[in-house]
Amino acid sequence: MKKLFLLVFIAFSVFVSCKKKQENVLQSIRQKQEEINADLSKYTLRQVDDIISAERGIIIGYFRDEEAKKVQSQHFGKDKRSFVTYYFDDGMLIYVRSEEYVYNKPNTFTEEVARAAGDSVWYDDTKTRLEINQYFFDDNKLIKWTGPSAKDVPVNIADFTQKEPAIIAQALLALKQLKVE
Repeated sequence: MKKLFLLVFIAFSVFVSCKKKQENVLQSIRQKQEEINADLSKYTLRQVDDIISAERGIIIGYFRDEEAKKVQSQHFGKDKRSFVTYYFDDGMLIYVRSEEYVYNKPNTFTEEVARAAGDSVWYDDTKTRLEINQYFFDDNKLIKWTGPSAKDVPVNIADFTQKEPAIIAQALLALKQLKVE
């Protein structure tokens, strides 16, 4: 009985210490993000047109010397507009915030076009839906993902594990375009 109690106590202690570590890492990420935003005026600003994306877009980067601190990607399409902000510390991705405004209909689907097509619904910006995702990284490893419903996405599902390399690839493509100038 004592062995079982000891085993449960050790397992609980390990769980609590891991939880505290993640909370400390998340707090550190948030603090670093606030510091970067407070220091934007001290950084060098670069802006380029996104030539890789199928949608119109721009990429804005804030650099301390040659080190990226914050990169913003803005895209405007027929069905949505998206804004993705990447934060870096010591060359590593630490935080990503994605805001996607999803239209009810393509923005080219005006009232006149809808009526001509026999449709009673057309593009209406007031019906646009905002989806926000937040991604937290530690040593370039995705440790937390808060989805559009403001709930954490479970770490052990396939979407979570597939999201990490996709986000890192997007961040690297944006950085590469900023550095090409």
